[in-house]
Amino acid sequence: MLRALAHPLRQRIMWELAARGHARAADLAAVTGAPANSLSFHLRTLAKAGLVQESPEHARDGRDRVWQMTHPEGLDLPSVEGGPGVDPLMAERLDWLRGILDESIQRDPKATRAIYLGAVMLTKDESRTMAEEVVEVFDRWRELGVREVAAHPDDPERVFHFTAAFVGNPRPGDAVRDVEVHDLGGSVAGAPDENGSIAT
Repeated sequence: MLRALAHPLRQRIMWELAARGHARAADLAAVTGAPANSLSFHLRTLAKAGLVQESPEHARDGRDRVWQMTHPEGLDLPSVEGGPGVDPLMAERLDWLRGILDESIQRDPKATRAIYLGAVMLTKDESRTMAEEVVEVFDRWRELGVREVAAHPDDPERVFHFTAAFVGNPRPGDAVRDVEVHDLGGSVAGAPDENGSIAT
């Protein structure tokens, strides 16, 4: 599974299938710019790894190959330190987060860029419940997007958005400040300055 996900185009395929629900190699070729025959090869590789499967209920006929994620609810990747696929998978997402924070990724005028950073004092059970509620919100909006892109596949206003949420403790010894940052399209927040303030 990790070896299959090590290739950046296969990662992109997984993200596209998560956002769209299902797609053909030709559909994925149109949004990624890669040749359809290359997409077919990568889809078969992902299928061998158990990550995608054919979706015959969305096919036009017996020759039409439509694909969907085997587990649309998400992937539970094993924790393998230094294993194949782990570093590339994490590195790409960390590069995206860095690009959002330092504004090196150009803003898409059709997309929203929102950042929330905060700190909260919770028990383990409370923090787990909070994380589950955040996932439920993300899933509800993802499912809406899947329905709408199926109903209106050529809607030019509907664009791909990445979403991310992280809940966890700081490194031992890190200073924890009672700081909240909200950014819904303005300037991206920077790090706290020497007075503990956030520049926006």
